[in-house]
Amino acid sequence: MKRKKHLNLDDRIYIEKCLDNGVPIHQIATNLGKHDSSIAREIQRNRYKMPTKQLDVYYCRHRFSNCSVMHICDNIDCNRLCCNCSGFCHTEKCKDYVPEQCKRIDGAPYCCNGCNEKNKTRCIYPRYRYSASLAQQTSDSRSRESRCGITLLPSEIDELDALISPLLLKGQSVSSICRRYKNELPCCERTIYRLIDKRVLTARNIDLQRRVRFKVRYSHPRTTMDRDYLIGRKYNDFKEFIIKNPTTSIVEMDTVVGGKGSKKVLLTLILRNCHFMIAILLPDKTQESVMNAVNHIYDIFGKESFKKIFGCILTDRGTEFSNPFIFEKDNEGNTRTNIFYCEPYRSNQKGMIERNHEFIRYIIPSGYSFDRYEQDDIDLMMMHINNYPRSSLNGATPYELAKAILGQNILRKLHMHKIEADHVILKPFLLMDRKRKDS
Repeated sequence: MKRKKHLNLDDRIYIEKCLDNGVPIHQIATNLGKHDSSIAREIQRNRYKMPTKQLDVYYCRHRFSNCSVMHICDNIDCNRLCCNCSGFCHTEKCKDYVPEQCKRIDGAPYCCNGCNEKNKTRCIYPRYRYSASLAQQTSDSRSRESRCGITLLPSEIDELDALISPLLLKGQSVSSICRRYKNELPCCERTIYRLIDKRVLTARNIDLQRRVRFKVRYSHPRTTMDRDYLIGRKYNDFKEFIIKNPTTSIVEMDTVVGGKGSKKVLLTLILRNCHFMIAILLPDKTQESVMNAVNHIYDIFGKESFKKIFGCILTDRGTEFSNPFIFEKDNEGNTRTNIFYCEPYRSNQKGMIERNHEFIRYIIPSGYSFDRYEQDDIDLMMMHINNYPRSSLNGATPYELAKAILGQNILRKLHMHKIEADHVILKPFLLMDRKRKDS
């Protein structure tokens, strides 16, 4: 049978009853399946000093061992030893004073429980008692205090701050940093969050991207009217298509709009097999602009590569996507992909691209206009996003996987190259600094 690591309240009640009945410590330890030293240490650590009616002054342990201390009372003319002057020694002035203990306190059972001496109220020694309830409270308090505070040395905190804070200020997450530097960090991920809460590190909670409260989701009215273009292209048709063609590469497509009055929008496409996201800046949110962007991507990938990578496209029912034929056919009328549509108000059906839109909002917050940006700015933003390590990829980056799937040539045409994880920036100042340099 596996032994319990810690004593509980029942064990302490048993110890108190045994001590009151004079049971030896060895017998108590045997009955509880513990070592003798564990029970002795439990009694010594959790006993309490009993109050007495007399003054809290006790005989010195050295009073019968040739104590030669004199003149504690500052009377230079006195020739008597201080230990023989009054019966008690002056505890505050004598540096050698040690209170005399009862043999039950110095040795087992280390407390006054079970003492059979008469006239206990006149005991001249310090008295200690073991109580199960107080011992449990003391133990619980000690456990709580052991988990509070900071156990790291100041030098360790400085090294941790120098490593963690610059990356957090760039918009990277604590989990991503801990995954990369797990062999160099002196503490776990939860401890880092606690240090940030206590304001020990330079970075603060406001610098963490997802350290916020999200709004309560609300339900939308469901529409039952279907358009003709949805026939054979609904989400259930998409699932049946994937079952029949399990090796087909899936791409999710969506648009990201800017703030009020913004004309430009982003067309985003993400490859599910590697989380690699492509973003094209459109002059407006029209079918023609989306079609031109898809044709541009088609030219970059080439006919065969596009059909292989963009086996089917899953998108929402926005008006800019409501003509599937301009996406499924190329200029020569050949089928290049298959397009399917999610159910109304079911963004979770293409959750991967919705989650990756959060990275865009880290750099271009919601409400900001896209009109101030050019495609070069968007390429820089996507380069940092695609080089950010993901826990869903076991610490790898979408760029690394896309390089193996797409090849270096296509990535170069998309203006993508590798960035070290420590240099990835997911904050608005990424594009703001670029604007300052250009101006």
